[in-house]
Amino acid sequence: MAKLGTQEKYLIIFGVLLACVMILASAGLEIAKQNDNEIGNDPLVEGSDEVHAENIETVSTVEVSDDDILNVSTSAEGYQITGSVNESATEPTSDQTSANGDKVTLSVSGCLEYVSPEEMSTRSDVILIGTVKEILPAQWNTADGGSPTDDINELEWYDISTDVVIIVDEYLKNPLAEKEVIVRTLGGEKDIIIIDVEDEPSFTPGEKVFLYLKNDTWPRTMDHGPEHFVVTGVSQGKFTLTNDGKAIHFGESFTLDELLETV
Repeated sequence: MAKLGTQEKYLIIFGVLLACVMILASAGLEIAKQNDNEIGNDPLVEGSDEVHAENIETVSTVEVSDDDILNVSTSAEGYQITGSVNESATEPTSDQTSANGDKVTLSVSGCLEYVSPEEMSTRSDVILIGTVKEILPAQWNTADGGSPTDDINELEWYDISTDVVIIVDEYLKNPLAEKEVIVRTLGGEKDIIIIDVEDEPSFTPGEKVFLYLKNDTWPRTMDHGPEHFVVTGVSQGKFTLTNDGKAIHFGESFTLDELLETV
């Protein structure tokens, strides 16, 4: 039997090692495939990306023209949009909306020019003390009361308003014959749309209020729905009255007597 040379021995050893490596690699691939199959068969768990993909908020910026800024100032003196509106919304399909009750939210932030009670008294057409009777359903700001667009992405922040009925306990400036007045605020919930205007006043049925009010002269809202007022200085012109004679807004506390002195 012929003896193997040194070079032949090395070739045989190399071949054996190469075969071992190939066997191990094949086994590793098989294990990886089994793991992938097991993961793919696992049910989705709470917190996974797939579960909450439909609830992810998308944020975009909507540019506001100079004309819009001027109109906002006219709508509620003292409130100005500073160049852009932040829009935060989930965008479900119509099927998802009906099945899951999802809502689309448009949030509007701006800045308020401070208006003192004395200034609000001068600017107001009517000043009164009253009680919140009811908050009417939100409405589209259109002539026919219908949605201004079928495309959610084309909605504007002023497209919805909410009217509040106030029972007048006492007129303090320019008394009217009416025993009830309507105060209009921008924003509200209509169909699947929620528009949240940050600095608009909020009301609660049964709440006792001191109100500085202006005639609505903003073309986008003045002619829609019943005759109404807007709060002077946006939320700054609305005070909640307490049983101990306090008048409260923005966390500040005045006395009713202090407000009466401004009239």
